[in-house]
Amino acid sequence: MQTRSSNANSADPPAYFVMEEDLKPWELYSLDGAEEPETLDTMKGFFTRYRAIRGKATNFAYTHDALQRSWCSFIRRWNAARREGLSFTSWLEDREGNRSNHAIGELRERVCQLAQREWRICYVHLVEGCANCSETRDRPTRTEWEHQLEL
Repeated sequence: MQTRSSNANSADPPAYFVMEEDLKPWELYSLDGAEEPETLDTMKGFFTRYRAIRGKATNFAYTHDALQRSWCSFIRRWNAARREGLSFTSWLEDREGNRSNHAIGELRERVCQLAQREWRICYVHLVEGCANCSETRDRPTRTEWEHQLEL
């Protein structure tokens, strides 16, 4: 069995750098790789929405590296939609709709509203305090909650 030493092919870049080039072929906010892009401001707006459907923001909390990888992913998705003759904005709106239908925050709100309609106490309010319930009622004690379950 023959093993390859690290000096065997010193002209080849390390695998890490090859992978980085694959993940980040374009600079952050560069439109060089985009096929038929909109204006940079419009693309940045799409990018913000694209990140949001993944539960991420584009603010200072992320490293430049992470944002650059995400930007390149966004450009790849943009190009794929173009090649398939699809509208990226339609795809994005569709994904945003799906996210809102399945978002945990909105599910909590719906459960809370259903509980209030039935004159019940919202379970989220019991466990951690519910933003909706806290406006209309105090957080119940465990005993009060157990009493509600018996009704």
